[in-house]
Amino acid sequence: MAQNYTRVGAFQKIISFAVLGLVLALILIPYAYIIATAFKEPGEVFETRWVPEKISLQAWTDVFEIFAFHQFLFNSLIAGLGSALLAVLISLPGAYIFARKKFRFRETFFYLIVGTLVFPFILLIVPLTIIWIKVGLFNTFLGLWLAFQIFAVPYCVWILRGFFAQLSPHLEEAAMVYGCTQFQAFYKVMVPLAKPVVISVLFLSFLYGWSDFLFSNMLTTGGGPQTASVAIYIATAGGERIEWEMLAVMTLIAGVPPVAVYMLAQKYLSQTFATAV
Repeated sequence: MAQNYTRVGAFQKIISFAVLGLVLALILIPYAYIIATAFKEPGEVFETRWVPEKISLQAWTDVFEIFAFHQFLFNSLIAGLGSALLAVLISLPGAYIFARKKFRFRETFFYLIVGTLVFPFILLIVPLTIIWIKVGLFNTFLGLWLAFQIFAVPYCVWILRGFFAQLSPHLEEAAMVYGCTQFQAFYKVMVPLAKPVVISVLFLSFLYGWSDFLFSNMLTTGGGPQTASVAIYIATAGGERIEWEMLAVMTLIAGVPPVAVYMLAQKYLSQTFATAV
């Protein structure tokens, strides 16, 4: 009997390691292929070997010299930072009010705002583009920042409201006893307590602004603040021949900043979602 249990346990371990290996392969193989492709010479992509015969940096230089990818990266950085800061400025007081203040139809208004997350944003493209052109926001960073708030603000309000709602109801009262006004109690007591959640929503809003394609493509033109995701699309569909080496390089470069920011915000993200659960 003991031998049977030992065999079953060994078999379960083998199956577990096999499944884990398969999952890791599915995740890592595409990344390995993109990295290998980025260092291949032009025309070598469709050869059978994965590892390039000779390491070439031609695609890396062409991306910046011919395609001017650094300008698209700068536009993505400004779009992401502006989206994140504006989302937090709007959602912080909004989430605080929904969590700490009682007023008529509070829950109705909250779920109407959060409910927009399930709305297909592609339906807004035509009316939004027309309005942006009429008011002068088309092809501007401000226009992109405001468009990104359609998704960022409801999501941030949802996360921040959950945090503020679980704090002690007597915090503001204690702060006001020591001479704080209602607003001072908010930004001197409540906002510092919400630091991990604020950093988390900053990261999520930045990630959305950095990687967005829909609004960035429709609300900008070639002479405006087009982002890296739009540049990758142009490189894919903008000519008769796709430069796969350059496309791999752009994909790798565009993926580095979100990963770097995630590494910095990982601790706060873990705290935020552990608290939410």
